[in-house]
Amino acid sequence: MFLSNLSIGRRLALVLGAILALFLASSVFAVLKLHALGAEIEGMVNDNVKTERAGSDWLRHTTSGVQGAAAIANSSDPSLTPYFAPATAASIKDTNALQKFIEGQMVRPEEKALFQKVGDLRREYLAAREEVSKLKLAGDLDGANRVFSARFEPTSVSYLAGVQEMVDLQRAGLDAAAQRAEAMRAQTSTLLAVCTAVSLVLGSLLAWGLSRSITLPLKRAEATAQEIGAMDLSGAAQTHYAKDETGLLLRAIDGMRTA
Repeated sequence: MFLSNLSIGRRLALVLGAILALFLASSVFAVLKLHALGAEIEGMVNDNVKTERAGSDWLRHTTSGVQGAAAIANSSDPSLTPYFAPATAASIKDTNALQKFIEGQMVRPEEKALFQKVGDLRREYLAAREEVSKLKLAGDLDGANRVFSARFEPTSVSYLAGVQEMVDLQRAGLDAAAQRAEAMRAQTSTLLAVCTAVSLVLGSLLAWGLSRSITLPLKRAEATAQEIGAMDLSGAAQTHYAKDETGLLLRAIDGMRTA
């Protein structure tokens, strides 16, 4: 047996070192998998969650703006346009910031194409709304109503649908990222359980082998010593001895038997 050729001290150091190495390898593996899982979750938060929230805010601003513009366009009160002008300007400013942020988050070709489409629809929508406002301020109610029906309404519907589609795409990406994170978590848990079980089994086998390599020769030495103590010298000496302390002990005891 390989362990029998080593001293007991080296044998203990080797087996204990091997057991510690197994658990160290399991710990390193766990840290690496948890780091990968953390990176996936961080990417999900930084990319998908923030983009989805920005898209939802964009949709909220747009919905509110469309409803307000429609109410102003359908009202005969010309003072509504200048009254709501500051709020409209603030909403446009906020939407511009959201649009700029989302543009930097668009990576996949389908995301970029949809973002470009929504941007074009927004320009058409703002142009139609501006024209309606100018006609209202000029007192041309009939012209404002015509532009509202012919341009503003269909453009606003398409624009809202585009923003909603963009939000839905980001939510789908968020769901996919969450599924990947969950799959990675489950895989990590399974692999950690397997590694722990393997480490325990291998560690137990190494400990069992170490124990047998020490206790069996000692039992033989004990039996031989008892025979010699009983003045029974008829037993034959071993033909092979281990190269460790137990082997030296058995050789010495057999020497006493044949002396």
